[in-house]
Amino acid sequence: MNNINLSKQDAENEKNRIVEFLKKSLGGKKAVVGISGGLDSDVVARLVALAIGSNNLKLFIVLQDDMEERHLENARVLAKDLRVPLQEIDLKKYPFDFINQLANADPQENFRPDGLLDSSRAKCSLRTPILSTYQDRGYIVIGTSNRTEYELGFFLPFGDGIAHIKPITHLYKTQVRQISHLLGTRIPVIDQPASAGFWKGETDLEDLAYWLFNEAPIQQERTFTDADILEVNEIKSELSTERVDEVVYAINWLNLKDETINSDTGLSIKNILRFRNLIKAASEFKCKPYNIQLEPNPDGR
Repeated sequence: MNNINLSKQDAENEKNRIVEFLKKSLGGKKAVVGISGGLDSDVVARLVALAIGSNNLKLFIVLQDDMEERHLENARVLAKDLRVPLQEIDLKKYPFDFINQLANADPQENFRPDGLLDSSRAKCSLRTPILSTYQDRGYIVIGTSNRTEYELGFFLPFGDGIAHIKPITHLYKTQVRQISHLLGTRIPVIDQPASAGFWKGETDLEDLAYWLFNEAPIQQERTFTDADILEVNEIKSELSTERVDEVVYAINWLNLKDETINSDTGLSIKNILRFRNLIKAASEFKCKPYNIQLEPNPDGR
């Protein structure tokens, strides 16, 4: 199987290619990046700073209930490295109030303010009005999603999926990590487990294990039995960032058979099938077209 890892020279070339892309796309305009304290937003912020300079870059982080202190500290260190003020926006209570209001207004949908899923989606979605407000101040919104997240559906189309420019959506997480070493990303950020950061102890691999068990994005809160959780943990035991990237690449781009993927990656046939089902479901569910509209009549009315 073709290796998704970049050579040192390829990583350097890709870094330079992204910087030139950002220079051309931004054309000297000011840009805003939402920082999470994770690897992807760290890399994107550093790339944008290289492209247009720190004076044209706005950084913000949303303070949320249950966020880990290390994520806030990572964001502050990043801002210090780039010599950019970090705007710390306190929305701690809003996601739960928001889901409470939805639950009261639309009981048929069974929104769960006391669950993990709905409040986490709200934490992500409530970044959108911040981006929208900065956009109307003349800022270009820069996205931070990577290719792994996009191909597995780990994004909200009207949340973190919204951006004017997405400079790393073509890179798998493994490749983002490789480029981070060239940009000065701090080692604690590089080495920490990938996480959306919506609750303490959350990791992307655990979230992915639940989605693989479900064989589709989990759309609303559900109960998992002890037997379910045992199976989820067995799935998680087979996962690593690089293995996930290799499997997604093999399925989506190399069209390899399950037996070949199993031989190349060591992932079980059963979990390879789960990946196939998740990728298909995520594509149908998360990648619906936007802005569908009728064309004007021939007379322009």
